[in-house]
Amino acid sequence: MAAAILALWNDYPADLAEEYASWHTFEHVPERLTVPGMEAARRYVSASQVETYFTLYDLEDISVIEHPAYIDLVRNPTPWSLKMRRNFSKVLRIPGKIAATGGKGVGGAANVQAYSVDRGKAQASVRALETELYHLMTQSRLISFRVALAEPNQIYEVFSQDEKTDPDTVNVVVIAEGESVQSLSAVQNILTEQILATLDPQKILRNDLFTMLISYRSDEFPTDRSQIASTRVSRRETDFTDP
Repeated sequence: MAAAILALWNDYPADLAEEYASWHTFEHVPERLTVPGMEAARRYVSASQVETYFTLYDLEDISVIEHPAYIDLVRNPTPWSLKMRRNFSKVLRIPGKIAATGGKGVGGAANVQAYSVDRGKAQASVRALETELYHLMTQSRLISFRVALAEPNQIYEVFSQDEKTDPDTVNVVVIAEGESVQSLSAVQNILTEQILATLDPQKILRNDLFTMLISYRSDEFPTDRSQIASTRVSRRETDFTDP
């Protein structure tokens, strides 16, 4: 089971959605899954905003994002990746350690919430939240949840972070999964109220319902980055031109 996650939110222009989907599906995520310790990934789209995406990576441990293979991907993008980076906006990237889990299975939708929480209260607050989430699973259509703790304002050299927070806080990411957006929307307000009451956050970073588009396992792809890059032509990268 993953001990950490890498959570990423971003917007991308709707008129470039087709190319974004092709690049993300056939190059970007497969490249990331060549990194040792990156176990799986999922791509989501917002249920309410077609330009908003959420990508979730399961990590063997938090040190995976310091592995030389991952650093190479970040610092030496392919031409296609370099082109796609130009149009990202509202980027938030949170690598964090799993602090609580419950339930089983992967849902077709997720309510993803992220908060800035007082550092001194975070551990106790997450333990209390775990109890509340277990209770909510028995009373609603939640099928599973994960809670991660992360250091604030972690530097990512590709994009600047939109959400700056107090250094005396930690980021808390809550991922609640359900069968569908409809089933989760019925409990989102209750879930949010319980999270706010338990965590008493200083800042709300994200709270959105997402539909899962695709999931991946690392064993489905080559372990050599160059083998991923060699498949791009077959995915019709050449059909997409610069605007």
